[in-house]
Amino acid sequence: MKKRFRVLALALTLVMTLTACGGGGAEKETGSAGKGEKTTTTSERSAIAKHEGDPIEGGVFKIGLVTDSPFVGVFSEMLYQDNFDWEIMGDTMYATFESGADQEIKSSGAVDIEFDEETKTVTIVNKDVFKWSDGTPVTAADWEFVYKVIGHPEYTGIRYDSDYMNVVGMDEYHAGETDEISGIEMPDEKTIKITFKEFTPGILWGGGIPFNPAPKHQLENIPVKDLEGAPEVRETPLSSGPFVISKVTPGQKVEFVKNEHFWKGAPKIDGVEVEVLPSSSALASLKSSKYDYITPLPGDIQLEDLEDLDGYTILERDEAAYTYIGFKLGKWNAEKNEVEVDPNAKMADPNLRKAMGYALDNDSIGEKFYHGLRRQANSLIIPVFSNFHDETLEGYNYDPEKAKKLLDEAGFKDVDGDGYREDKDGNELVINFASMSGGDIAEPLAMAYIQWWKDIGLNVKLTNDRLIEFQAFYEMVDADDPGIDIYQAAWGTGSNPDPNGLYSRYAPFNRPRYIDENIEKALNDIASSKSLDADFRKEAYRAFDEAMFESAPVIPTLFRKELRPINKRVKFYDWSYPDGSDEPGFRFSDIELTADKPM
Repeated sequence: MKKRFRVLALALTLVMTLTACGGGGAEKETGSAGKGEKTTTTSERSAIAKHEGDPIEGGVFKIGLVTDSPFVGVFSEMLYQDNFDWEIMGDTMYATFESGADQEIKSSGAVDIEFDEETKTVTIVNKDVFKWSDGTPVTAADWEFVYKVIGHPEYTGIRYDSDYMNVVGMDEYHAGETDEISGIEMPDEKTIKITFKEFTPGILWGGGIPFNPAPKHQLENIPVKDLEGAPEVRETPLSSGPFVISKVTPGQKVEFVKNEHFWKGAPKIDGVEVEVLPSSSALASLKSSKYDYITPLPGDIQLEDLEDLDGYTILERDEAAYTYIGFKLGKWNAEKNEVEVDPNAKMADPNLRKAMGYALDNDSIGEKFYHGLRRQANSLIIPVFSNFHDETLEGYNYDPEKAKKLLDEAGFKDVDGDGYREDKDGNELVINFASMSGGDIAEPLAMAYIQWWKDIGLNVKLTNDRLIEFQAFYEMVDADDPGIDIYQAAWGTGSNPDPNGLYSRYAPFNRPRYIDENIEKALNDIASSKSLDADFRKEAYRAFDEAMFESAPVIPTLFRKELRPINKRVKFYDWSYPDGSDEPGFRFSDIELTADKPM
């Protein structure tokens, strides 16, 4: 990638992340954009900041991590599940590949990667400069170790999915039938060769490929089932990125020092500090110049407040994320590792689901709650993926009369005259809606949705009569809590446009627990070798959009732009998406500071 590596590292199912739906604005930057001018902007802001001043020697880059919950603290790409953990470690501990114009993975200064469609193989060769923070060279065994952890029968994470099942021999290894994975070869200490059952387009974006190795020499003696809680993961993980953890204050703060063995060269600053910042204190922290950078920006911070911050440049770009309403339509079958659709679920009628989509005025939400930085989403494929997103789709535009008609035709009518519709059998229909707490917007947003649903005659109430804290929310949704009929959430999509990781039969992230033959066919086509043909791939994505619109297991609600303030003591900062050039991407090791403290 031309610019910031974090976009790549979030790719595909391997690292699909949980995202808060109520906060987080959009980001861009002012000033000269240079090579970042390609980045989408809404005003004079762009995704690159260039500031005046001579760099000082060293210094610590200070980040405020905006969350009203403690972070979990699982500092391993193969094990973490919480996006806040990734925000802490993504730019500091990882930096392996570059990426192309469509965010596909490419060779870098650390590794060479070669794709061979004919032999269905991917070969990764570590360069001599690629080392762990203890000075140990990264080896082929470190890549194999990731496969052996994710595919292990006692693996506690969420990344064993159809992409990893596509590796030859992974099924047998996962079943405990063998100690080796037959599709993985290591011809020498630096080289790993992965053979796939089918060479799918997603492989070019990292499907079934770890985005970073794991330090086998540090972790191999820890039982897989215990890795997630091990001190070597929580407190003293080795790093192959520009910085390495020096101190963890559990749930609150992580301090990093420079990795002297980083393949691109030791960072120009001494370290990085990432500290939890309550959303209610975010604006005050900027006014007092406590941090160089805060992430994510709470959606309730007024744009004019940011523009009044003399010490900061405001970065902006399209966010690789979307907000959606999900409907609980089944359960996750842990034994079969697949979704199990319940035809008798409360929300089983697709017309009920569609009506709830047409009832929402999301453009008004974007204007009034998010200052125009969010807008009605027409698809589950985000505009960042310009080669795959279809702007012509109408989506669920605000149309309450159409919503009422759909409900009437489906047999949901107000039998007793109380203003609320009963179900098809004339019984009371109460729909339990789970929505997250956090920030000033969360409650009025949920109440707006509930009112719009009331306007079409649906009795919707908050699950447990309250908003739910971030961690508890996802625990309940993932557990298919019977108190949830519908929920509002968001996805950070990563750099791979393939939606299989979120909506396939075998995806744990398929939280609606829904699949049908049309969705499955479209997903299989997207993931098949036939989609290596650009025209076929485009049609497959269109078919997926149409199938999801027709069955409506989820309703896309908002596309998002994101903002980040960057302090003007940071000499240069690049937050733009890759443009496909061969220029090395911007990384945290490139940060320079022009003052001892944020301005």
